[in-house]
Parts: sequence; C-alpha cells; structure tokens
Amino acid sequence: MSYLVLARKWRPRTFPELLGQDTVVRALRFALGEGRVHHAYLFSGIRGVGKTTVARILAKALNCERGMGPDPCGVCSACQEIDAGRFADLIEVDAASRTKVDDTRELLDNVQYAPTRGRYKVYLVDEVHMLSTHSFNALLKTLEEPPPHVKFILATTDPQKLPVTVLSRCQKFALRRLTDLQIREHMAAILRQEGLAFDDEALPPLARAADGSVRDALSLLDQAIAAGGGAVRVEAVREMLGTVAPDLVRRVITALAEGDGATLLASVDEGYSLGVAPELFLGDIVRAWHDIAIAQVVASESADEWTRTMARELDPETVQLHYEIGCLGRRQMGIAPDPETGLRMTVLRMLAFRPAGGKTNRSPTPPARIAAQAPAPAPPPPRGASSSPAADAGWPEEDPAAPPAPSGEAPAGDDAPSREPAAVAGDAPPPGESVLERLGLTGLMKHLALNAVLDKNGDRVVVTVDPAAGNLLNKERVDMLKEALCAYYKGPVVLDVVVAPVTGTPAHVRREAEEGALRQAREALAADPGVAALKQAFNARVNESSVRPRSAKSEERGA
Repeated sequence: MSYLVLARKWRPRTFPELLGQDTVVRALRFALGEGRVHHAYLFSGIRGVGKTTVARILAKALNCERGMGPDPCGVCSACQEIDAGRFADLIEVDAASRTKVDDTRELLDNVQYAPTRGRYKVYLVDEVHMLSTHSFNALLKTLEEPPPHVKFILATTDPQKLPVTVLSRCQKFALRRLTDLQIREHMAAILRQEGLAFDDEALPPLARAADGSVRDALSLLDQAIAAGGGAVRVEAVREMLGTVAPDLVRRVITALAEGDGATLLASVDEGYSLGVAPELFLGDIVRAWHDIAIAQVVASESADEWTRTMARELDPETVQLHYEIGCLGRRQMGIAPDPETGLRMTVLRMLAFRPAGGKTNRSPTPPARIAAQAPAPAPPPPRGASSSPAADAGWPEEDPAAPPAPSGEAPAGDDAPSREPAAVAGDAPPPGESVLERLGLTGLMKHLALNAVLDKNGDRVVVTVDPAAGNLLNKERVDMLKEALCAYYKGPVVLDVVVAPVTGTPAHVRREAEEGALRQAREALAADPGVAALKQAFNARVNESSVRPRSAKSEERGA
C-alpha cells in the first residue's frame, strides 16, 4: 500500500476542521445555511493555508446528496468523489499551465451545459493571477453573469495581479497565515494521533520554518520523522533545518552583555564548525533580542527564565540598538566578503557600540556597583628597587616607615601622594591634578579615570564613574584600577566602583573650562571695535562655529 503524506492525509474535510480561518468559515457557513451563496468567490493567501481546501469543502456543501448546507455529510458518493478528486462537476483548472485565451474559451464553452451529477457545476481556478490579459477579458462576462447552475471559485497567492474588473465580480476572502503556536499545536495533535514520539523542543523550529503555512509544516514534519528514525527529535530537526541550538545563541547574547569578546567569537566559531548557516545564526540572534525586548514591555508567559533575566539586566536602549545592528547586518551580509565575515562583523559591531548615556550592561538599575576582589598586594620591594607602577612612571616612592609630617606642615614636593576629598554630585572639583590622573593609566583606562572621582576613607576607596563612561567597566578593568591604586598608596585598599551621575570629574572640569574660554572669546570678539566696523561696512556677520579661544601655547608663540 502506498504511503500518503501527512499534508494529504490530514487535509480538512469539513469547515470545523479548518485551522485558523474562523472569519472565512463563519461567513461561508452562514451563506450556505441561508441559501445566500454568491456565484463567484476569490480566496487569497500564502501557499498552504487552505485556499483549495476551502473550495473543495464549499463544493461538497453545494453538492452533498443529503442537501445543501454548511455541514456536508462526507459519506455520500458526491462527498467521497470530491475528496478523491474525481467528481465530474468539480472542474479544477491550473491557471499556471493554461494561461492562453484559447484554453479559457474552451473552458467557457462547457459552462452552458447542466451538471452531470451534482446540484452545481463548480469551476475551481487555482493560481488565477497567472492567466493572460486576453484570458481575463474572455472570462469577464461569464464571471459576472454565469448560468444559475454554475459557481466560480478562484484561488490566488497574489491578488494584486488580478484586474479590478475581475475583483469587482467576486466575493473576496483573505485567508490568514497561521501563527507559530497554532502550527505547533496542530503538529503535536497529529503526532499524538499517529502514535509517534516527539520532543517538545523540536516543534518550535519546525513551526518557524513553515512561515505560516500548514502544508509546509506537515511536509517538514514528514521529513523530521524520517530524519529522526520514526520520531521527531530536537537534534535531528536542528541538523535538518541548519538551525542553532538555543544555548549557543544565549552564550552570544550573554557575551555581548558582559563585553566578553573572546567568548563571543568562540561561540560564533562553534556555530560555524557545526555547519550552521551564518544567515540563520544571525537571524536567531536578532530573534533573541526581539524576545528580550518583548519581555521588557509585557510579562509574557511564553518567555523562559533566561529571557526574563536578560530583560531585567539590560537597558531597553541597548536591546533596541543591538536589534537594529542585527537587522542591518542581515541586509549587508550579501555584500560581505563571505557570510561568516558578515556575521563576525555584525556581532563585533554589537560589542563595540552602546547607546549614548546607556546604563552599564549586566548591572542592576542605578547605582550599579562592581566589587573588586583582588589578591592582597605583594610585600614591598627593598629600598631603592623600582618595582611599582608609581616608581616606573618617575614618581617618588614614599617610605612607609617615615614619620608623619608635623601638624600644619605639608611634605615637600610630591613625596606624599595627594588624598582626594569626597567627590559626589554637587561638590566642587578638587584643585590641581586628581589621584586618578596620576596613576599613569593609558587608553580606555585613562578615559575611565578622566570621567571619575575618588573618595578615600582609610583603606576604603570609592571611585564614582560617570554613566557616560560606565559601559567601559568590566571585572578586568576594575582589577587593573585596584592594582594601580594599591601601588600608588603602597598598601592594600578595598575598592568599590559605583556608576552614578557625578560632577567634578577631570573631564567635566576641562569641559567647563573650555566652554568658559570659548564664551569669553565670543564676548571679546563681539566687543571688538574692528569687528564692529567690518559688520557696519560690509554687512558682515561672525561665523560663531569658527570661533576658537587662544590657547596658552599660542599666546607664548605670539609673545
């Protein structure tokens, strides 16, 4: 006995069996029950949502031997012959293969004859948009005023290609694509009735791959059963579809949230080594950002614990930016040197960019605190040996055994390191150079120091970082900062790093000084009599954006 594929075996036979088309079913059942059946229907929708299936059920309802109505019996000879595709009065036409006007005229020549067995002669024209313009013109008159014993049912995946003259002669029904949940539940019900084992985690990727089409879903399900040896297994489905395991996508998202580039690239390489298509990998990453964004807005029961955790720990601006970067990366993957390079550069772009003023990743809502747990510093080297960063930078070493300076006397030169007073929002910045500037930090660590203030109380040091630089923080940089402070103070310190709005940072002080100098320069320019004379004589104006204050070096050169 030949095998019947699931898509044909489980094809709906009655209106209640149709999945996800309640609006269409309700209208057709009412029309059949009240005898208000139109002479021409147009069913549109994507492939595999039930256009021809609805047409065949409608044909059965019109020709059932037990009487026309919304519920055909399914057991009479007319119903069985329609299900088997051999009913003489159901004429199915594939418009894709019969596009010529001669084919349409030949079809219409038989319209005038009465049905052979049934109550109505039903013409089902599939993919009707493929007909030629001349064929449509030949069909128009008959479609508008067919004989009373004829019903036309047109089906198409592209209704925009139909002439308005055809559309105006039909009742139009748009069949909706099905949701992933509807398809998933439908596949689970079929597998239970077939007596086949399946993994719950294997159905969601099949439903997504079906893209709203029931027929595609059942075809994929047939393939998954074969790939799993008579059962639907998650690993076999992922290998069949070339999709990414959820834990690998989560490792990528977590690495992005923690700023861990090494783990990020290792996860991408692992996916590539498993044969996952970079386009699908990036699509799953973008979908994960989408799920996190949804969980940040509504409490979705379908979201798992990991998604809810990431939704709490990440700020919405970062999630939205990374989603946008992922979408742009998918668009640019076609012009990348190769898909793998396109995927790598997209995730690296996510790693490199943060929203301006966004909160630090993987930190609770402000203030965000990162506690450094560094080992105790090594014992001080012998006198005269230069082994600390302070000595290497040319700073004088302080003798721990030296007695403190008498009250009211300050140590000469830089022998004693400066102790910065408490700096919080609203306090005036300390005069001169700050301790953080004297640590000899470079690169991103220097930028971090310029946007922070320090408060020391005994062995406890609190460094408050402005949110503008907070995204630079990670455990590695906090450990580097603690090591530099231990060397500077020549002893162990307990370091707390806090991300919070703060004034008095070196960058803030410099910015205010530059803005003040620029303001003075503009005021001096406005008060200059020569400039006033030029304005008067030539109707001139000053380009404010070109005004620059004179620096100390330029003044020295002028002198």
